[in-house]
Amino acid sequence: MRILTLPLLCVLILSSVSRADFKTDPIWHDGLVEKAAYAATRVIYDRPRAYDAMFFTNKEQHDLNTLTKSSASTETTEVFKHNQIEVVPTPNYDYKFVTTSHLRVDDWTLTRLDAASQEFCGTSFKQYQSKRGPRSGKSWAYFGFSYMPEAGRIEKRVEQENNKTPVVAFNSLPVFLRGYDFTSRATLSVALLPDQKSNRDTSPDPVSAEVKYLSDDAQSYTLQLVIEGNLRGTFVFAKDRQNVMLSYEAADGSQTYKLKSVERVNYWTIKGE
Repeated sequence: MRILTLPLLCVLILSSVSRADFKTDPIWHDGLVEKAAYAATRVIYDRPRAYDAMFFTNKEQHDLNTLTKSSASTETTEVFKHNQIEVVPTPNYDYKFVTTSHLRVDDWTLTRLDAASQEFCGTSFKQYQSKRGPRSGKSWAYFGFSYMPEAGRIEKRVEQENNKTPVVAFNSLPVFLRGYDFTSRATLSVALLPDQKSNRDTSPDPVSAEVKYLSDDAQSYTLQLVIEGNLRGTFVFAKDRQNVMLSYEAADGSQTYKLKSVERVNYWTIKGE
């Protein structure tokens, strides 16, 4: 297991710009997953709560019928799986969020997004699933459930209205934007699926958004997310072949992430028992 703290990460950034790009890097086939640890804050009960977040990213073969990991299926597609694990302490109890995105490697289409939240008051869950057929990747089945008063369950079909404007989930941006064309620095227009990381009911409908290149330095690129003309947040990505997210700050201060370390791990095998 190799852990990269920020000083070592910066050295590697400077020496690896010309190597394989993010999507095709052979490191994704080494049998391990990328674990990025962040010092984070999230506003809950009107105050920013400090905690550690873990983002896991890896490649998998997914069964096209179930949109789950393939074991014996002959109809598969390769996806990036991006899993955000967050436990946010508050004075009385913890808020727990697990948010998982799956993006096709070939065309960056969202195949499935799951967002779950749990705390003493209850459990909420939201999900997008891409639909197969002639419009595969062009529409998604959505259902959301919130335990909040009079919220309950909703279901909806979400369509891609313009084939030239990709549909992108806000919750997948830490991995999606690693594939941004940092060379051309062009503004990217997207139909953005709103943030689903909440115990409350959330809108499933896409909104008009743009990803804009802001600046770069010797070690990083800075992008801004603008939603319907308003700044939503600022992302900073490493200037290397992996383009890992170094930080994020919401414009309203509701959420921040700052990278502490990156390592490649096997978290599913229990050792020593």
